[in-house]
Amino acid sequence: MKNKNNKVFCIIPAAGVGARMQSSTPKQYLGFRQSTVLDATLSRLLDNDLIDKLVVVIQANDEFWPNSRYFSHDKIIVAKGGVQRADSVLNGIGTIKPLLTKGDWLLVHDAARPCVKVSDIETLINTCIRRESGAILATRINDTVKKESADGSISTLDRASLWRALTPQMFKADDLEKALVKAKMSGSIVTDEASAIEQTGKQVHIVEASADNIKITESADLDLANFYINQQEKKSCE
Repeated sequence: MKNKNNKVFCIIPAAGVGARMQSSTPKQYLGFRQSTVLDATLSRLLDNDLIDKLVVVIQANDEFWPNSRYFSHDKIIVAKGGVQRADSVLNGIGTIKPLLTKGDWLLVHDAARPCVKVSDIETLINTCIRRESGAILATRINDTVKKESADGSISTLDRASLWRALTPQMFKADDLEKALVKAKMSGSIVTDEASAIEQTGKQVHIVEASADNIKITESADLDLANFYINQQEKKSCE
């Protein structure tokens, strides 16, 4: 379904230090399934033929990236990371600016989400192109959610309309760049790409995805991610 006239790029911010891991090695480079978390994530993205190029955004003095199995991959472009995630995404956009044409799309995917399903990425891409509008992968919140007030009391939120935002998130390249620049200039808080787009008044759609698309944040998440991938591979062989 992809329009051959428009390209799809995927930016992977991988310049973080992963402080919550309490490891000297950034979490994206931790050992995972005979490689690293980042390599496992890149493998999923490279398996998707709808994506034209990947942009891996890393620290300027990154000593781990040269050891990646995808270091010399012809589908990967490397960009320099920024102070915040939004800065890294903007740097990624700036790096590929000469390759972008009007109507091209950008996916942004967390380096620490190696369990994302190729089928979910394809659904997201096709949905955005069909609707000509940006969207994100997300899962419904099934737990009861509480909100604490300033005086310490709590209230219960209606979970029927609540979703947990995942990645990839996909938007027109021009729209995302303008949204991130506007947020930066105004000092607005941007927790993900969708929040920047929302601040411009543009609509963001939801594409329901598999709940096993977890983000590796703590050490225990490595085992959980490994379990999910094992289950995915088992099902694909049935």
